[in-house]
Amino acid sequence: MTGDPFEPDKPSEMTEVSPEVLDELSRLFDGENAVADGEPTVTEVIEIIETSETDEGVTGTTFVEIIDPSVESLDVVDVVAERDPTGPGDDIPPANYGDPLIVIDLEEDPAVHSPTDVDPRFEERRRAWARQDRLKRVRWLKLAGLVAAAAVVIAVVLASPLFAIRSFTMEGNVYTSKSSVDKARRILKGTSIFTADTARARTVLLADPWVADVRITTHFPSSVVVEVSERTPVVWYVGTDNKARMVDARGRVIDVLTGFPTKYLQVKGTGPAVAPGAAADDAYRAAAQLVLALPDELRPKVTALDLSPAGELSMVLKGDTLVRFGSPTDLQNKLVAVVVLLRRQDPATISVIDVSAGDPTVLSR
Repeated sequence: MTGDPFEPDKPSEMTEVSPEVLDELSRLFDGENAVADGEPTVTEVIEIIETSETDEGVTGTTFVEIIDPSVESLDVVDVVAERDPTGPGDDIPPANYGDPLIVIDLEEDPAVHSPTDVDPRFEERRRAWARQDRLKRVRWLKLAGLVAAAAVVIAVVLASPLFAIRSFTMEGNVYTSKSSVDKARRILKGTSIFTADTARARTVLLADPWVADVRITTHFPSSVVVEVSERTPVVWYVGTDNKARMVDARGRVIDVLTGFPTKYLQVKGTGPAVAPGAAADDAYRAAAQLVLALPDELRPKVTALDLSPAGELSMVLKGDTLVRFGSPTDLQNKLVAVVVLLRRQDPATISVIDVSAGDPTVLSR
């Protein structure tokens, strides 16, 4: 074939198909070109090239016709390839358009597969989901509003003067300082019963040296009761400032007095000048615990305790009988040994009882 097959206004030309195209078509239509007696039929393939001129240039269209002598009518296969000889398609290798593709025209209705066609059921579900999402957001907004309103109402009720504390009652306070009681009263009185700072009032009272524990209870609608548990003095000693210091069972100095008390046992000797509320030496705490452990049969016979500069503890009985405990350790077992000995012997005949080593040693008069 000579000349340019894509020359404008040139009529269509009939060309022979290459062997490669025939081989490809044979594979595609394998088994379909046989006649009833099993002999293959002769199939003629004709390639038709049509050209046309448009505003954009010259275009060409390739058609392939397959003629089967076994049938009366001619089957025409639709457009296989289309290219523009003058366009960028000239650079494409022949492999991309040399072998025509066979496309069967099914005459489908384009409206069936229109991309703009939307299923009305999908649109209805989308609107339902959007409606549910809006309702959910509205519910959460309503809930947040209710919570905020409830918080405001509660705050107003708690701050209402209707529930302000007007009645303040103290119980159990004998030696508690008046200043501590007045300070706790100022903290609680006039505040709402629901928001009263009872913890702060309790801390103020516990700072008093005489107070061991505090219990504060509020009573609806406007009263509060403060129960105080005070410390109990057990022994006393004279400090380096020549003032008496009252000590409880835990070794805490409760009060400092200018005079000497007579109601409690004295620990003879001179001790540190500790301020009220502070802890005394462990020897004074041991002395106080020893006094609390005295049995009823021995307590009336004890006149005083003595603490040496070396820290050894002794007990003085009526008739000037001296009981030496030594270091203030294992006092319970030592006291038991003393009680058993005094039950067997008259203390008036004994000058010294020494249990510092554990076993009692007696020195008679």
